[in-house]
Amino acid sequence: VFVESNTTQTGAARELRFVNGTIEHKLLVESDLFGPHTAVTVENFFYEGEVDGGGLIREHRQRDVIFKAWKRLGMRDDDIGVLSDADETPTRDFLRAVQICDIPQLRVEEQDCHSPKLVMSSMVFEGSPECMTVTRKWMHPDFMLGKCIEGVGDDRYKLSARQRKREFAWRADKFSAKFNYSGWPKENELYPLWNPADFRRDTGGFSIMFEDVDYLPFRMGHTGFHFHNYFETTQQLRTKYMTYGHPVQTADEMAIGEIHPDLDLMVDCVLGKPSHQNKHRTLPKRLHDFEGRIPVAYELNGYTMARHLELKSIILEDERGHNGTWHDTSNPRKAENSN
Repeated sequence: VFVESNTTQTGAARELRFVNGTIEHKLLVESDLFGPHTAVTVENFFYEGEVDGGGLIREHRQRDVIFKAWKRLGMRDDDIGVLSDADETPTRDFLRAVQICDIPQLRVEEQDCHSPKLVMSSMVFEGSPECMTVTRKWMHPDFMLGKCIEGVGDDRYKLSARQRKREFAWRADKFSAKFNYSGWPKENELYPLWNPADFRRDTGGFSIMFEDVDYLPFRMGHTGFHFHNYFETTQQLRTKYMTYGHPVQTADEMAIGEIHPDLDLMVDCVLGKPSHQNKHRTLPKRLHDFEGRIPVAYELNGYTMARHLELKSIILEDERGHNGTWHDTSNPRKAENSN
């Protein structure tokens, strides 16, 4: 289920791209992108009202459309829900493992919804396949049994709006694993069902899935990929940082590298500049020399450098230049929140 909205997190208007009849819709729905036997459902989210309370509530409302579609399409207790943004994906190997391996959190009979979430340890590609961040992991996508998902599992264990921080928000502390479910009746057979905000946020009750390797910091091999800041123009990039989560309101007045530490790293990587002053570090060699798993598409001969050179051209042609950097600004922490 793919859900697209006509507004961003801040309420700014955006044009729908995946409308029936467009090439984007055809690629998403008819190209076997998710396999030859996987049906793709496209839903739209429209909400013009004020959003209560921040905390990415508009995004959680949008993800609630996914949950409703899962239920309408017949999701069962023993099905597995995968919740991700469009730029996140589990590795093919982990998907295969979920299909054929005995994973304790996915045993339907034994799962009581106390700690049902599996969190991927994802490798971050910053704008280019050749800019893989090796000192940072992205903890999404997330997996969970349908038994514990709100709308699919038993409604007797659904939290009310008053038992959450606010409508569509994550659960109140006393109904979370972080606080040992102190407000939940101990006699209940199951712990509370998880809504989209619970599924996406850190409310406890999860296990991080990673491969133990010796070629990355902390020995955390990846089980997912995060394709961060893949854009065709710098104007699209600035629009994102001005209008999506954690907005940088003056992004249209800044060089790309000044806007955010992630973009600072991307610019230095693409232009071949030293990254020792950046918040994070990238792989110090070509992607084809990396010991770990990479996306199947990145194995296509010539693709990774073609995208890398395309991004370099985009940055060099940006009207605001490319010399300004986040790590050199007088107040670098002003944009530190992650997007």
